[in-house]
Amino acid sequence: MAPQARTAESQTEATKAEILRHAHDLFAHYGFWKTNIGDIAKCCEMSPGNLYRYFRNKQAIGLAVVGQYFAQAETAMETPLLLPGGTTEERIRAFVTTGIQHMKDEVEQDPKIVELAEFLMNDDDGMELLHTHIAWKRRLLAREIERGIASGELRPCDPEQTAATLLNALKVFWMPTTLSMWRDPQTIVPELNAILDLMFGGLRD
Repeated sequence: MAPQARTAESQTEATKAEILRHAHDLFAHYGFWKTNIGDIAKCCEMSPGNLYRYFRNKQAIGLAVVGQYFAQAETAMETPLLLPGGTTEERIRAFVTTGIQHMKDEVEQDPKIVELAEFLMNDDDGMELLHTHIAWKRRLLAREIERGIASGELRPCDPEQTAATLLNALKVFWMPTTLSMWRDPQTIVPELNAILDLMFGGLRD
């Protein structure tokens, strides 16, 4: 790629990043539904027409904002799995807790960001993005469960099915709308740990 083309591509990516940064802030402050393209364009000091050169509509911007969130969450969640040492249970607990704590912090910091989850559940592309993220979690959990079986830490089981069951059992903790309405947010992590205790009690050899 020629230097000029690389520069143009870098500028485009920088502009997209700025648009997403402002969009996230507006979604967090006003909510996804009340924010419009004009609001985002104004914050970026560009015309709505110019903004459409980078994203086809507000929905595309919303998906990109959620995609960034998933990417950040996945990086944070995978980190404990890459560290040397520790047991299978410790790694899985860290993986799950990190992801849920990441979402809990986001919801507490910007309650209106929950509207993005509502949008996601009612958009075909959004559901595809969500299913991709869930598949990523299931794949990494299955890998850790398989490692635990091989090491003798966990009893023999179907890693894929067990990973899917674990995620389904914890579904309430992964839902931003549920976390935003939790009676006492301070009990979220303790209740999560209590459920993990029960689950690992059944998984140990």
